Amino acid sequence: MNQAYSSPRRRHSPAKGITALIFGILYAAFLLLHDLLPTRMGIALILESVLPWTGIFLALVLLMFLIRFSWLSAIGFLVPALVWTGMFGPALLPNEDSGDPDLTVATHNVGARMPQPTAAAQNIVDRDPDVVTIQELESLSGKIIHKELDSSFEHSQVVDTIGVWSKWPMSEPEEVDLGLQWPRAFATTISTDHGDIRFYAVHMPSVRPGHESMRNAALRRLATTVETDGAEHVVVAGDFNTATTDNNMETLVPPLQDTREEARGGFGFTWPAQFPVTRLDHVLYRGFDATSDEVLERGSSDHRAVLAGLDLK
Repeated sequence: MNQAYSSPRRRHSPAKGITALIFGILYAAFLLLHDLLPTRMGIALILESVLPWTGIFLALVLLMFLIRFSWLSAIGFLVPALVWTGMFGPALLPNEDSGDPDLTVATHNVGARMPQPTAAAQNIVDRDPDVVTIQELESLSGKIIHKELDSSFEHSQVVDTIGVWSKWPMSEPEEVDLGLQWPRAFATTISTDHGDIRFYAVHMPSVRPGHESMRNAALRRLATTVETDGAEHVVVAGDFNTATTDNNMETLVPPLQDTREEARGGFGFTWPAQFPVTRLDHVLYRGFDATSDEVLERGSSDHRAVLAGLDLK
């Protein structure tokens, strides 16, 4: 009886944990090769926008490991855990406060229908940024925010639905051609106390799954423009309608750097405001060191505002 009972257990033991191993290796391969995801039906757009959240699969592999404890299931957990940590772990490290930055930049897409525009504008003004860029100024709420910021900043430039407000003088705006029929980006030179800074205010075209070609083309045009800009200190801020984990952002990051990736302190998701799952709003730069990156509390827009600190190199 003992022999008959024990032999089936010996027969199945070599496969113990194989499911966890296969699942873990496939998940690790997905993380490493996500650039190869098909764009058809917006598969790449959706998955790359929420790539850090796929870490939930690690919990599933861990559960398999605990249920079917074996060296195979241990490998199935450790391999994707190391890959995920290598990709996203640094962002979770705490930010080290380095004091007052040379430059503080805020960006906010205020949305077409904001119930409390005055409070939203004041929320940014209270943080005392040096430069602010706002997107979607064409709405009634945008116009109210425009007026509020005009009363708080001495200098401003507005092109169509995008505006920049600054404590320091700015040059006349230069429209950046993104291949669209309407202006969605412009550049200006801000004469700060630390020297001239080239500032790009951007609002990339919106996307729907399977219809992101216009945005991708606009990203490439912006990248070419910034690359050929000879300025030493450059800031590119606004709503990019994509996450930095989207492989289409590789034309911009690098060579530019992202304040959230460099300053750390979490993923800094900004959209949707009620429960952010991805980061569409960015402050990119070159010629600086990022000292901070903060996502402001939820307001009445569908985006949360970003406040970033930069030190000149």
